[in-house]
Amino acid sequence: MLRGLYTASSGMIAQQKIVDVLSNNIANVNTSGYKKDTVTTMAFPDFMVTRSGGDNVPYNGYIGNMDYGVLVETFNTNFSEGNIEKTDGKLDFAIDGSGFFTVSTPNGIRYTRDGSFTLNSNGYLVTKDGYYVMGQNGPIQLNNGDISVDDFGNISLNGQTVNKLNIVDFSNYSTLRKEGNNLFFTIGGQAIPASGAVKQGYLEGSNVNPVDEMVTMISAMRTYEANQKTVSAFDETLDKAVNEVGRI
Repeated sequence: MLRGLYTASSGMIAQQKIVDVLSNNIANVNTSGYKKDTVTTMAFPDFMVTRSGGDNVPYNGYIGNMDYGVLVETFNTNFSEGNIEKTDGKLDFAIDGSGFFTVSTPNGIRYTRDGSFTLNSNGYLVTKDGYYVMGQNGPIQLNNGDISVDDFGNISLNGQTVNKLNIVDFSNYSTLRKEGNNLFFTIGGQAIPASGAVKQGYLEGSNVNPVDEMVTMISAMRTYEANQKTVSAFDETLDKAVNEVGRI
């Protein structure tokens, strides 16, 4: 009886984590360059069930396999490209294809697909959170004037090339981890040159499909409720076993 209670409870925990991830995806549907997350679940290891004694028992006593429910195995990030939308902003950039902008933060170098940049009080190109956007010659400083960027990331100020956006890519995206603020860091991954083209005056939208996320969330909530009813049924059975059967 308790085994069934544990199985249903593990299902509730797994579905709650799935709903949390889906909620975060939906909350970031309008965040530039956001990459949605998915959850992979797995069953607890099976164990063999045998029986000894009684009628109709197989010669080896083997009845079948049983497991104790499900658990969350991994959280994965979907790096598919979002729609590229025109903004006409001089400091808005999108990468058409693979690649990441390089950003300098207090925690070290980070990577992002969000190209909605601005200039700080000292004329440096920064993210919305104030982190320096890195060029191949270090932080990018731009004074007042006509700013233009070509497909290769070369930055020109009043017709003079001043720097180049440091666009990098990774051969294995599984080494990338989310840090928050739409930034990624790498665990053992080696940055390589990117093949994507830089588009000035454009931003990449998130790759979240809100309709798909809502459908998946409804399914997860229904599964959660089914497990919740199972837990309630076991609880009532245990209550009767303790308070009623025990008095007989």
